[in-house]
Amino acid sequence: MSYNIPSQPVKFIFEITFFFLILVPAGILWACVKKCLPVKRKSVKGQVILITGAAAGLGRQLALLFANLGAKIVCLDINEEGNDKTAQMVKETGAVVASYKCDISKRDQIKDIHQRVKKEIGPVDILINNAAIVWGHIYLDPTKDQLIDDIIDVNLKGQFWMNREIIPSMIDRKSGHIVTISSLAAVCGVAGISSYTATKWATNGMIESMRNELNELNELISSSIKTTTIMPYFINTNPKISERLDCRFPEIPIETAGRLIVRGILEEKQIFSVPNHMYPMYMFIRFLPENLQKVFSKIVHIKFIPDDEEQQIIDRYQGKM
Repeated sequence: MSYNIPSQPVKFIFEITFFFLILVPAGILWACVKKCLPVKRKSVKGQVILITGAAAGLGRQLALLFANLGAKIVCLDINEEGNDKTAQMVKETGAVVASYKCDISKRDQIKDIHQRVKKEIGPVDILINNAAIVWGHIYLDPTKDQLIDDIIDVNLKGQFWMNREIIPSMIDRKSGHIVTISSLAAVCGVAGISSYTATKWATNGMIESMRNELNELNELISSSIKTTTIMPYFINTNPKISERLDCRFPEIPIETAGRLIVRGILEEKQIFSVPNHMYPMYMFIRFLPENLQKVFSKIVHIKFIPDDEEQQIIDRYQGKM
């Protein structure tokens, strides 16, 4: 049997024809109509929102924004001092807040913290997987083995462990929202941040697979547990990262990024970028011939500048030494 022939070919032809001739035009039309209609944003008042990587940057910004909306905030971070500072800032808004030191690459710590959160604050309504190691290195640098392991452990495995720990309680309550702070690096490979990029591509795939598993598990459960994947452009949160970036477009101010991310979460968008136009733009570029993709990459350049040691490795491979 040819590998091009599907099982139940007659049924397949009918289903695929119906999909493209009826469902696709109707779906596009309905999507256009919805764009013109006001989007209802859900209330998070009184809900428990757990944010990883809350000690600084985007995590802190999201904690403060959701606190002002009346949510109960749970701050998780390995940086205890910064995490406690975020919690104090949230407390000053009048919101209920709790702070826990946690290394999300350690499953036992996640399990212990989750039990404490349920007992002290309540079951988690919204999980925001924000914690990540954001750093670059050239692909062939032999001294970066540990950094690669750390990036994968936190950025990818950490999200596995967080989701697997908390989703069962959401299934029991038939309510919940898993938010993934991914990156535009998940749709375009940026020179100098291969490890970070790999984790973001993997995270997007993991969330899509997880969502499909929930669909197969139970339609009621899958419709009750929302997933949102957010792919921001570089956000201005860390001066050390900013000075190593060579980008055609400037970094996004953290206040702008936080506001757009919160809006997307409240609207329960499934996947979007910040700014909103960048995700569809990069998906379109993927359909262009390879030579045009290279030209586009040079026009809209993004690069993580190598340090002196990495530059020596580059020079050696380029035959300059």
